[in-house]
Amino acid sequence: MMKNIFLLVFLFFSTILRSQEEIEPIIICAQGTALKASVMKDNIANVLTLDSDKKEGKLLIENKNIYNEKKWIRKYMLMTEQDEELAINFTSKLVGTSFVLLKDVFKKTKKNKIYNLYTIATPADPEEAAYVKMRRFLLCKVVIK
Repeated sequence: MMKNIFLLVFLFFSTILRSQEEIEPIIICAQGTALKASVMKDNIANVLTLDSDKKEGKLLIENKNIYNEKKWIRKYMLMTEQDEELAINFTSKLVGTSFVLLKDVFKKTKKNKIYNLYTIATPADPEEAAYVKMRRFLLCKVVIK
């Protein structure tokens, strides 16, 4: 009896640990800098500094977990320090990869300001999404220089 309980507890914890290991970090790239960010917690130490004089290129987000998120819709948002969402549309042309042109980011942001890049995943089923409150996670702070 005690062996069975121990075995069940061991299997439970090993399953939890294994499932946590399968979640890949999101990769955020821009202007030669790449950051890794968890989708399971806020990444308060991550800072992406963008040079507003270099308007060419993209802010790229790569999510390798996309195949495990088939029942979810993931959204990325750039927010002000006052928690206002900027009207920036992230485009997805490849599965798991989203981007926005840097020139579009710089049109909506101000020099020497700090912004927050968040992600949120909501259920793809509209009925389920109506009942589920999802938490957004901070991927990184974005500093415009």
